[in-house]
Amino acid sequence: MKKSLLLCFALVTYFIQSSALAQESNKLTFYVGIGPAIDGNLGLYGINVSNELSFGVGKRTSLNPSLTYYQSIKSFDNFDDPKFGQDNSSGLFTNVTFKYDVLKTKNDFKISLAFGPSFQIGSENSTDGAYLRYDDLGNYYEYFYTLERFARLGYTQQVAFDWKSKNENRRNSAVVSMSSFDGYWPWYLMASYRIGFRLR
Repeated sequence: MKKSLLLCFALVTYFIQSSALAQESNKLTFYVGIGPAIDGNLGLYGINVSNELSFGVGKRTSLNPSLTYYQSIKSFDNFDDPKFGQDNSSGLFTNVTFKYDVLKTKNDFKISLAFGPSFQIGSENSTDGAYLRYDDLGNYYEYFYTLERFARLGYTQQVAFDWKSKNENRRNSAVVSMSSFDGYWPWYLMASYRIGFRLR
């Protein structure tokens, strides 16, 4: 855990130093977005809400700290016993990615790849099983659940599509991200449509 905190501190320090360069080149954009998500470990559909501050550090590169909230909504499976469909998960993700524009057209359409560490605080609740019990009144099922809480460091990979808006101070963006933890890839798969605001 101490190593994770030291890594996060180093990334924040680098982010602060890079922000000065970005402000000088006037390449600062704030994005807000929303979209669907999938928890690949438990098999859950969900929703994600994100915001990101993009600092341009070169003609094709940028540093992008972000904060994303995820909440599951429904299980992939339709169980005969509805209690088995009550699994849920949620999380708050702090990411810092380095993004490179692999394609940039004259019309300012960009396709970018991004990679960086991801720190998650969250939890998941899953149904482990049910056992048939007997008593004087008859038989019944007893359910067993597992609750896990997370404070863990992983990594995220992203593919971003970015294009200009009719308003010169706005940007349109679509992002697909894959976040991996504990050797499971991808643990979370998220897609979002974003609106960017150029900051002066």
